[in-house]
Amino acid sequence: MNSAFYPLSDDELDELDNFLLYESNCEEGMTLDTLDGYLHAIAIGPVTVMPRQWMPGIWGEGTNMMPPVQSIEKLNRILELIMRLFNSIIAGLEDQPREIYPLWDIREFRGKEYDDAEGWAYGFSEGVKLCNPEWQTLLQTPQGQAWYRPIGLLGEDDFGADQDALTKTPAMRSKLALKIPATVIAIYEHWLPLRLAVYEREVAKTLQAKVGRNEPCPCGSGKKFKKCCGAAADLH
Repeated sequence: MNSAFYPLSDDELDELDNFLLYESNCEEGMTLDTLDGYLHAIAIGPVTVMPRQWMPGIWGEGTNMMPPVQSIEKLNRILELIMRLFNSIIAGLEDQPREIYPLWDIREFRGKEYDDAEGWAYGFSEGVKLCNPEWQTLLQTPQGQAWYRPIGLLGEDDFGADQDALTKTPAMRSKLALKIPATVIAIYEHWLPLRLAVYEREVAKTLQAKVGRNEPCPCGSGKKFKKCCGAAADLH
């Protein structure tokens, strides 16, 4: 496996977590669970969002790819950890069967442990906002609303009149959290044909651009490109 796709070790997760909490000096910056939710939304969404578009959102600065750091080595190290986390999410989604390993906390309450995905869900909702119009074509449908509901209930403010009643206790919130992995995979599979079609169109453009006017036409006619599909009056 390419090292860029290696999952982060526990020590590396702690390293990234520590930077986000104590070293980034960004009061509105994301924590590790929020970052993980954010990256999942970007990974499964309807369009490709480039790092230069989503990286500033991690720090809450709005414009900078990275907050000030003490050295170029530190800068590159944190970028490496973030990109490997992102790539490992994509790798898990591409596996068969598809798998995700969301990074959220386990909280203890009255002697029992519960999944606490509120920060993760908030990060996911922030990732959706990066290309909100495109997401709405799904989220305005009954199926899309059903898929997104556990994330919205946990991560958004004012998500319906019944939000408080459905998230009142740790057990209720944990029950919603446990629905999220299947939801993420379902949304990923929903958007996958569109993402593949976009990719294929981009590949087609690249291939077309490499055909020389005096080369054989790629349609298979045996004619030169300029005498065949490259001739404006003789398209087929």
